[in-house]
Amino acid sequence: MMIDMHTHWRPAETVDALRARLKEPRIVRNADGVEMLKSRMGDAPLDEAFDDVQVHLERMDRQGVETSVLSVLGSFCWIESQPLDVSGPLCRRVNDAFSAICAAHPGRFAAFAALPLMDMSAAAAELERALRLPGMLGAQIPGNLFLTRTDAEAARPLLEVANRHSAVLFIHHGPRPGDAFPKVGGTVDNARRRNGTLDMQASLSR
Repeated sequence: MMIDMHTHWRPAETVDALRARLKEPRIVRNADGVEMLKSRMGDAPLDEAFDDVQVHLERMDRQGVETSVLSVLGSFCWIESQPLDVSGPLCRRVNDAFSAICAAHPGRFAAFAALPLMDMSAAAAELERALRLPGMLGAQIPGNLFLTRTDAEAARPLLEVANRHSAVLFIHHGPRPGDAFPKVGGTVDNARRRNGTLDMQASLSR
């Protein structure tokens, strides 16, 4: 059985929040009046901006993937770094949607939770809640939480919940709320690999 543990998802549940944002990623209307998602990944019409379960299942079948483990795509992880009154409801909405996908397609999907990282106590509480939902294995958390012992200590409430439930923590290249990011700009040759592979591995190794 082939399991894809690294399946990023563009959640449609963020659409209203994206319309309200004043900086990218956000949804705006172009000159023709068409709503577009503007992000560092480029511009996309709203009907192409989010992932579709059936399309993804068809791709899994073509590639021989039995199970995909869903996690929020990096360009949507801004939901985790908003003030708690914004990030809390958004993360809950996304996690509930992930779980609903898992429940509707038994065995085909599992998921890592999104967490409101501005407040570690709130993040721990959301992980505790999410782990009770069908299909939730753990959480995706940014690699920058582990660059120093002090950084990791700040995440102790979250780690204690994960340890108690034997949950999986998917440590992915990414910033803590407030970190300057990315380190390498998009105009630099091979910026994606420099940021997401070379810099992450070197930083965590240090």
